[in-house]
Amino acid sequence: MTENKKRGRPVTGHAMSSAERQKAYRDRKRAEKTAIANSRNALQESPDDGSPRRLLAELDRARRTVERLTGENQDLQEQLRLAQARTKKRNA
Repeated sequence: MTENKKRGRPVTGHAMSSAERQKAYRDRKRAEKTAIANSRNALQESPDDGSPRRLLAELDRARRTVERLTGENQDLQEQLRLAQARTKKRNA
């Protein structure tokens, strides 16, 4: 008699119960937090609380930096264009 192939994922015999999966998840998260705390302590940084207000303030600072650098870039491009025009006049 030929056995029909069963549908779905094959059984491995290593299935965890819901409680075991949840415990493993909590253990991974705990280890992750410990690793982050250790790396921060090694870098002597202040801990990141991840609060929305702090993140929005950081985003605002980043946007202002991008705007400032964009303005500086435009100024430098204009200076370069003027310098190239002067060089072209001298060589003509």
